[in-house]
Amino acid sequence: MSLLNKEFVRTFLTGRDPWCKSHGSQEGSEDLSAGMLYYSLAYALKCHTCVCLGSGGGFVPRLMRQAQRDLNLEGSSTHLVDGTLQVSKEKKDIWGEPCWVPADSYFRVNYPEIQIHLQLTETAFREFFQPNNSQISYLHIDADHHYEGVKLDWDLYHTLVPDDGIITLHDTVNFRHPCGVYQLLDEIRDTGLYDVINFPIAYGTAIVRKKQPDGRPNP
Repeated sequence: MSLLNKEFVRTFLTGRDPWCKSHGSQEGSEDLSAGMLYYSLAYALKCHTCVCLGSGGGFVPRLMRQAQRDLNLEGSSTHLVDGTLQVSKEKKDIWGEPCWVPADSYFRVNYPEIQIHLQLTETAFREFFQPNNSQISYLHIDADHHYEGVKLDWDLYHTLVPDDGIITLHDTVNFRHPCGVYQLLDEIRDTGLYDVINFPIAYGTAIVRKKQPDGRPNP
């Protein structure tokens, strides 16, 4: 007996995704590693609108969408935003580029209902999410890893996450220059407005949530 269908995990969730190693897993592995966080958050919080900014192999949006599928969450949607077609060669030489862009890629064939925005994150925000008054139940930030880029993604997209929503950031323990995600995470923590849990799994994943009332009456 097992809670997990291991054949399904290695075929659909980690299959043909060399990038899932940055989340502690491996291509074709039965071990989801940090993927369990992404799935569990989307599942436990019954997230109707999930948005993933950046993904090398589609690992995080697969898990977001799989949680929605397993819940039969009516009207739910998962969005992947990636501006790889507009990213400079200089940045691609540092960070690489996604493997799922072709329409017949393994990711897109098996998760065709994930809405893909082949745009820079700022463009997608200005042209799609903001005009549609989007409310994001679960936001994952994993696009531009430079400090200025990830700070911009945070500044824009966290405004669309309600107080009871959830945000995760990837590469939070990646201290290789020029990655600046850890710097942004320190700044978020220093505001005192958010609860932050940083898991040092592979390149690191942090869970961030607006501080909530604990339910106790005022003195």
